[in-house]
Amino acid sequence: MKTEVFKKEDLKNASEVLKRGGVLAFPTETVFGLGVIANSEKACKNLIKVKNRRPDKPFTIMCSSISQVENIIEINDLTRKILDKFTPGPITLILKAKKEVEHYLDLGSGFVGVRIPDDETVLKLIDEVGLPLLVPSANPSDLPPARSTKEVLDYFDGKIDGVIEGETNKSNPSTIIKIDENDIILIRKGPISLEQIKGAL
Repeated sequence: MKTEVFKKEDLKNASEVLKRGGVLAFPTETVFGLGVIANSEKACKNLIKVKNRRPDKPFTIMCSSISQVENIIEINDLTRKILDKFTPGPITLILKAKKEVEHYLDLGSGFVGVRIPDDETVLKLIDEVGLPLLVPSANPSDLPPARSTKEVLDYFDGKIDGVIEGETNKSNPSTIIKIDENDIILIRKGPISLEQIKGAL
């Protein structure tokens, strides 16, 4: 497989990689991500293989808008406030999934992670595809996330279908919180602290 390198301006062709079920790397406002379309179990399995990741660890679903998020998860007042205040942004919310969400997305847990990135190129890419994406950080499991096109290619050249050129100036992935009813649980520290989140409510 040849890994194609795309300019940021060439989102139309980059999106075709995703539409046909391929794996595409791209910079976000945190680190580089690896993306596949969220409505394809085959693409999800391919992403697991590329990352050498445990199959019992679900992927974050990256959306371009709150309306896309609403198609996937159940939203209560607390969730709405956090989405309105902190998205788009470097935060992933683990929320109760709607009953119709496919098993490969929630792995039977009843919860999925969703994120709206604060990156115009990524939002445009998702809109160009017309579907949410499954997006973990761009690294083989247990290695540091890639922060440049070169680092992505060092990890995945010949193993993924494409990469959008760019660099990120952050080394930390997004904050992860879980919202269960009205409880907020910090899963992973990141750019937005639990204190900031609770303080905004």
